[in-house]
Amino acid sequence: MTRRAGLGLCAALAALLLAGCAGGVADRIAQRQEAFDAYPADVQARIARGQIRLGDDKDAVWMVYGNPSETLRRTDRDGVTEVWIYKILGFSDSVYPTLRPVFVDRFGRRTGTYYIDDTPEYEWKEALRVEFTQGRVSAVQLSE
Repeated sequence: MTRRAGLGLCAALAALLLAGCAGGVADRIAQRQEAFDAYPADVQARIARGQIRLGDDKDAVWMVYGNPSETLRRTDRDGVTEVWIYKILGFSDSVYPTLRPVFVDRFGRRTGTYYIDDTPEYEWKEALRVEFTQGRVSAVQLSE
């Protein structure tokens, strides 16, 4: 990963997390106020700050991060694990930079030359993965 792409990914991840921690969390808490009120005071304070921990339920994760970009289920010998995946828009490493043809020069003449286009391309990248076993957070993975 290039430094520029890394910085862009970090900035986008920070924006995602800050968006989840700002007005978004308060709005989602208001939508599930009954579930929020059922938590002990220390858990309520943690959720309001935008923090989750192992053992939290799906409501707590939803209040902090909102709807996942993608969900999947994995079945193994320990049972069924539900995975919530959150994605952000980041730089694509696979298509940057690229050669682009120049068809018309500045005088309006057709040319057969190429130039290097260093405009970054974007793609959705996984930023956060939360796994639930028996309805409780069993693993949290934050992508770098």
